[in-house]
Amino acid sequence: MKVKDIVILVGGKGSRISRFTNKIPKPLIKIGSKPFLDQLILKLIKYNFNNIYLLCSYKKKIFFSKYHKKKIHNSLITCIDEGTQKGTAGALYKLRNKLKNNFILMNGDTYFDIDLNVIMKMNIINQIGVMALTYSKNLINNNKINRISLNKNETVEYTKNKSRLSNGGIYLFKKQIFEFIKNKEQSLENEVLNELINKKKIKGILFSEKIIDIGSYQNLKIIKKQYKLLKNKAFFLDRDGVLNKDNGYILNFSKFKFLSGVKKAIHYLNEKKFLVIILTNQAAVGKGLITEKKLKDIHLKMSKEINNYNEAKIDDIYYAPYYKHSRHIKYRNNSRDRKPNIGMFEKAIKKWNIDTKKSYFIGDKITDRLASKKASVRFYYKNKISLYKQIKDIIK
Repeated sequence: MKVKDIVILVGGKGSRISRFTNKIPKPLIKIGSKPFLDQLILKLIKYNFNNIYLLCSYKKKIFFSKYHKKKIHNSLITCIDEGTQKGTAGALYKLRNKLKNNFILMNGDTYFDIDLNVIMKMNIINQIGVMALTYSKNLINNNKINRISLNKNETVEYTKNKSRLSNGGIYLFKKQIFEFIKNKEQSLENEVLNELINKKKIKGILFSEKIIDIGSYQNLKIIKKQYKLLKNKAFFLDRDGVLNKDNGYILNFSKFKFLSGVKKAIHYLNEKKFLVIILTNQAAVGKGLITEKKLKDIHLKMSKEINNYNEAKIDDIYYAPYYKHSRHIKYRNNSRDRKPNIGMFEKAIKKWNIDTKKSYFIGDKITDRLASKKASVRFYYKNKISLYKQIKDIIK
């Protein structure tokens, strides 16, 4: 079952860093050029959640003004007023009638860059939730649950002694979690999870990634210095000649022939945490040979066929339909997007918060190379080996 909803807790006061939070909520502290929460959301939209719920209390008007009913990529952000602060569990009470199936819960002041697909695919028929775990050494100023272990059935248990494992603060929960949520001040860690762990109702999965929250001056100083950790890395790909045989304009999907290793390459990039973004000139639209609707249909079928290979996923597609002699004015004017110009790069980099220094582009034409150079993204010409082998050689 696809997990359609994610809930982010953003209601805390952040009293440990009051020099900042007296004026602004903790998740909205700027890290680099963007608020922390903005960058967290731009890490999450690749999962295509239908809904991103922000549970707000402290300075909630700021959240409502900035995020409420805003759509980013394929996800709608909805702010929920929890009223007076009710803790990490009590805040969830307001969502008891909105969340119908499994959902992800996480904190809005914590960076833990794990693959959420791993959690979302876990079997929890006999449990109520899954807790993402990390090694205790990966936490700074650790105040999470840390006297825990995993048994042979991947169930979380308490230990008498301090464990090398700690709660990472990201969870998958069933709807049944609301049987334990009360309309009062209530702690998720100290009350709800405590009860569920004792009942052996929480599975755990261990990740090696480091985790840092911004709830202390020490942690803020670290993440402000290493702000690029919050950025995404991307692998940009041209379409014709890179994904498919370039036999002239592709006017229907029956003419779309995948090149060797394309699907495997995209799956590999997904596993390596690269966004996969297509940048393609499509002057056939401006020339009147194909409509934008038909082009999007081709891209939809292309993406679905790729997804049939181990759920490999293209994250975004940008196309430039422009042709300077087009009969339609709208296809003559915006030539900035058409490579060798960098309009498509600029849109993708802004939308996805991309670190260009950790990103790459494979194309097959001089216009691709020129655009890549202007965007400060490392470029490679498509060679004659399979795309999978070429990409593996690049990022090994």
